[in-house]
Amino acid sequence: MIELTDPQLVEQDLVLTPADALRDVPAEGDPADPPLAGRVRLGGPHALRLTPDELAADPDLARYAEDQAALYDHYLVRLSLTFPPEPRGPRLEFAHLGLTLSSTAFAPQPVAHSMDPVRLTDAVEVQRVRRIGPQLSLLGTDASLGEVGRTVTFTRNRPLVQALDLGGSAPAWEFRRTEATELTGSYPLSLVVRSGAGAVTELGCTVTAGVKAPLLRRYHRVLPDPLRLHTVL
Repeated sequence: MIELTDPQLVEQDLVLTPADALRDVPAEGDPADPPLAGRVRLGGPHALRLTPDELAADPDLARYAEDQAALYDHYLVRLSLTFPPEPRGPRLEFAHLGLTLSSTAFAPQPVAHSMDPVRLTDAVEVQRVRRIGPQLSLLGTDASLGEVGRTVTFTRNRPLVQALDLGGSAPAWEFRRTEATELTGSYPLSLVVRSGAGAVTELGCTVTAGVKAPLLRRYHRVLPDPLRLHTVL
């Protein structure tokens, strides 16, 4: 195992477009929904090719990279999502950072070899009322005559952040507000991309977010310039 220095990621504030506007034309006279600004910042992406020389501090990793070099190139890609403290306005309900890996080579196609974090959870206390009615029938939450019951308290782990499509060409991270934690602060994200040796691979990025005001509204932004992963001789 080795430790690599974290790069100083260049951050950009994202202005997200209402998702409905991409499909529907507003009725005449109806004001268009304003974009969502100041709620999501994207850091990176930044890529580092993991060569045997780069991994020399760990002989086993360096040997593995050398053994794989005839077939694959590996890149460590780092990003971050930052949710500033909420301004006046609806709170974020969810955010989704989706990546698309594509290559000029016919095979093998690029995939997310590993991702971090894979899953972050919140421990949330949940209460459920167990009710039993006449003839030992299980009842729902509605009260009825002749029932007995008790309240059961238990802890459930709600996913705050989870990785999607590990091992595939469309990796993503899903963020969801929980009862215990709002979507605020910075989240560093990393993945190792495995692509065909010598192939030029592009990494596209799309950010989606949702707020309730009072209905759930979706917004998104596609970054116009994909990150190019290739060997420079």
